[in-house]
Amino acid sequence: MDKSNEYIRFKTGMVKDDTTAPGLQRVKEKLKVLSMSKEERQAYDRHIDNIMVQNDVLDTAREEGRDEGFAEGRTEGLAEGRVEGRVEGRAEGRAEAIAEKTKLAKEMGLSDEVISKLFGNN
Repeated sequence: MDKSNEYIRFKTGMVKDDTTAPGLQRVKEKLKVLSMSKEERQAYDRHIDNIMVQNDVLDTAREEGRDEGFAEGRTEGLAEGRVEGRVEGRAEGRAEAIAEKTKLAKEMGLSDEVISKLFGNN
């Protein structure tokens, strides 16, 4: 088939279903819309507008959900970090206190056995 026949078909609003030329499928869809009656085109336009609004609503909901999840995760992470920090700090504080008391007890001349019983280092 020569190019002049393809041009004529395109001019008449016909695009083959199996066409692979870039952009012609889009042209085919546009031709369908242009061939609609005024009422059909208005209904089609309303439909497309509704789809766009629906997509915007979904995108906004996704973004808000992502933001809320991030905020929650951050808050929970900070809270967990604080709790872990407190626990570790208390444990280190106790260990330091025991070490100081053990040193003092040795300086006072207490035996290792007595010190062990006092501070639970069995």
